[in-house]
Amino acid sequence: MADTGASFNRPYKPFGMNIKVPQIGEQTLKLAGGTLAGIAGAPAEPLFKFLEENEEVFNGDLAFKINKLFAESFTIGSAMRSEDEKMNGMPPNFDMHF
Repeated sequence: MADTGASFNRPYKPFGMNIKVPQIGEQTLKLAGGTLAGIAGAPAEPLFKFLEENEEVFNGDLAFKINKLFAESFTIGSAMRSEDEKMNGMPPNFDMHF
């Protein structure tokens, strides 16, 4: 067989010689730009989405809310214990040392 590059008895046709490439227009450049921007931003997108969803954790709002709820719970519990002592007297004290 001659050195023509043909395989399986197909005639040799160099790639690119028989394919027409369209002229690069404005729409093609816009699509290519969008594709490249997507490729460049794709690895960082999950990180930014995570940061956006959990923004309260990172800027301290969540810690403030937790501390506020803890203070409210403590205040309400203290007031309830105080009223319980007023109504029912002091809780019983058992001496466990015999």
